[in-house]
Amino acid sequence: MLELSCIASHLLWLGPFMADIGARTPSFYIFRERELVYDLFEAATSMRMMHNYFCIGGVAVDLPYSWIDKCLDFWIGVIGGEEAINWGLSGSILQASGIKWDL
Repeated sequence: MLELSCIASHLLWLGPFMADIGARTPSFYIFRERELVYDLFEAATSMRMMHNYFCIGGVAVDLPYSWIDKCLDFWIGVIGGEEAINWGLSGSILQASGIKWDL
């Protein structure tokens, strides 16, 4: 949920930025993806924005059973370990691709 919050925040920055530099069409796609993130928030917490999901000691409620499938459908692709190395990725993205690497 924290990562989805980060993605929604970055999309909120990217959409208007693209419009400011004259790229109108990508901003529509960006806001569409942001709405998908908000749909995931709503499915988990019944609120699209300002959701009170995290609390001291954990989270307010468990995720609904169908939420994981909805979240997996949201992600567009998977980066394998070999691709991550070839692209020169590092940090958490490299570790998420299955490569055990830490500096």
